[in-house]
Order: sequence, then structure tokens, then C-alpha cells
Amino acid sequence: MDLSLVIPTYNERENVSELVRSIFLEFEKNKIKGEIIIVDDNSPDKTFEIVKKLKEKYNSLNLIRRSGKLGLSSAVLEGFELAKSDVVGVMDADLSHPVDKISDMYNEIKKGNDLVIGSRYVRGGKILGWNFTRKILSRGATFLSRVFTEIKDPMTGYFLMRKNCIKNKNLNPRGFKILLEILIKGDFKKIKEIPITFTNRVKGKSKANFSEVFSLLNNLFGYFFYKKNVLEQFFKFAIVGIIGTVVNLLFLYIFTDLFEIYYLISAMFSFVISLTNNYILNKIWTFKEKIKSDFNKKYLKFALVSLCSLVVNLVFLYLFTEFIGIYYMLSQILAIGFAMIVNFLGNKIWTFS
Repeated sequence: MDLSLVIPTYNERENVSELVRSIFLEFEKNKIKGEIIIVDDNSPDKTFEIVKKLKEKYNSLNLIRRSGKLGLSSAVLEGFELAKSDVVGVMDADLSHPVDKISDMYNEIKKGNDLVIGSRYVRGGKILGWNFTRKILSRGATFLSRVFTEIKDPMTGYFLMRKNCIKNKNLNPRGFKILLEILIKGDFKKIKEIPITFTNRVKGKSKANFSEVFSLLNNLFGYFFYKKNVLEQFFKFAIVGIIGTVVNLLFLYIFTDLFEIYYLISAMFSFVISLTNNYILNKIWTFKEKIKSDFNKKYLKFALVSLCSLVVNLVFLYLFTEFIGIYYMLSQILAIGFAMIVNFLGNKIWTFS
């Protein structure tokens, strides 16, 4: 068997027949000896009954019917266990992923890549039919994930890989997104992203909801402890922030009390000095870059991220104080925490990437 393609389903009876037919045509057209493994979470719309009928026509179609709605990620892992091929793949059941890219992705595996990703966010990739909220949530999730990987689209559900790259790995993702966990825990030497056009489903109802956001955040929090270098960077960044605060207060006192400069002007000078101090320390200590490497360009980026984190600080300070009713000093402590996270993420992903 050349390729085992795992497709999790839940209430996809309107799409599954067309999808299976299209995939087997793609296999036949490109002379790929492939199998499809449908993992159905006991769909109330009886998706599994449609698959049973399709099995009469397609010998290489397999069905795993589970006891209930156990989640997409666990469905993928269960499908991998049944796979007969050393190359496994994952795609959605709602016809959002282009079937004609399967052969391109498989050819990239044959060229020596360990993991090939159908990416919406590399050049040439795009998304059709999403509303503004869905786009913002996707971009936000992708942004947060970039802390752990340089892959442009670690949130996609469309990829092929060599199964031995995750052999004996403790994969335990929650929610819809499994690729990021595979990227973090798998052993991959060569990864390739190819552009795809993601088309929003026409039939059926999307399973995405805000509970998936919390599942993602839970996963990301756990990855901090798995990726010790990221956790180390975060603590170093926090230490630099504390040092910067001391520097800011020290120079504010010197300019105002010793040189008798108006305190608001002193505050501006102090801010620039502490900002420069933080930038240099983070550059050479936290992110271990050479001091002369793109110094001016990255200084500007660092300053812009700092200003954005200041806005985040003020917004959360206002929300906690005015809407939740928390004492303003405690609100400021909480707001600083949120701002520091934004500051760290922005600088790791953008400034010092």
C-alpha cells in the first residue's frame, strides 16, 4: 500500500460519498495504491451507513465506527493504527481540501520529504468562503502556534507524512488540531509546505466553535513544558522586563530629581533608555543573536511590539477595572501579565524570528 488516508467524520453523510469517489479517482489517475480509512464518531446522521454501502464498491475503503463523539484528533490517531502503509495522510471530510493535491503531496514524500503540508498561508495558498471572525480566529491560532514552529500553517488539517516519524511518540492532542502536536513531538528532517485553496464547506454544519479555542490554548500551554527552550526564553524575557522596569524608574528619578527635568519629559527619556536596554539584553541573551545583526531594523520592530503591548496593557487594565470591578492595582498586575505574553510572542515570532 502506497498511501493510507485517514478521514475523521461526524455528521458528514452529505459529503462523504463525493469525497470517497473523488479520492479513489485521484488514486487511479496517478497510479497510487491507496486506501481510505473513515473514522466515524457514531454520527447521528448515520454517516457510517453511507460508508458501509460505499465499502461494497471500494475494496480499499475501511471504516472505524466509534462509540460516540470522541474528537477529531483521537480519531486520526486511531486511523493511523489501522493504516497499512508507511505513508499516512489526513484530510477533512467536508470537501474543503482539494483532492487533486493528494498526488502532488505524495510525490513530495517520494522525493524524500518526511512531512508534506497542504498550506493555506504560503504563497499561492488561499481561503474561500470564510467570514471575518473565522479568519481572525484562524490567524490568531496560527500566530500563537508560531512560538513552537516556523511552519506557516501548523493549524491545517491536510497533510501527508511518514508514519515512522511519530513512532513511539506520546501524542495526546485535544480538539480539532493535531498537526501542531505532530510537528512538536515528531522526528522530521525534511518538511515541505505546498499551497492549497481551502474552500469553506457547502453542505453540512461546521464543527468549529469557541470550545476549540480553549482546547488549543490548553495544548499550547502544555507545549511550553515540552519545548524547554521556549520556556527558558520566556523566563529570560520576563527577567529582562523586570530589569527594564528598574532601569526606567532609576533614570526617571535621576532626570527628575537630580537634573530637575519636567517629570513627563523625564518619563519619555526613561522609556527610550529602558526600551533600548531591554532590546539589547533580549537580543544577545534571550534570543542569542549577534548584536550587530539587523540592529536598527529589529530595534524598530521591538519598539512597535512594545507599543502594542502597552495598548494591550491599557485595554485589559480598563476591562478588569471598569467591567469586572477588580481593584485597579490588582488589575494592573493582571494586565501586565497579558501584555508581557503579547510582548514575548510578538518579539519571538516577528522581531527575533
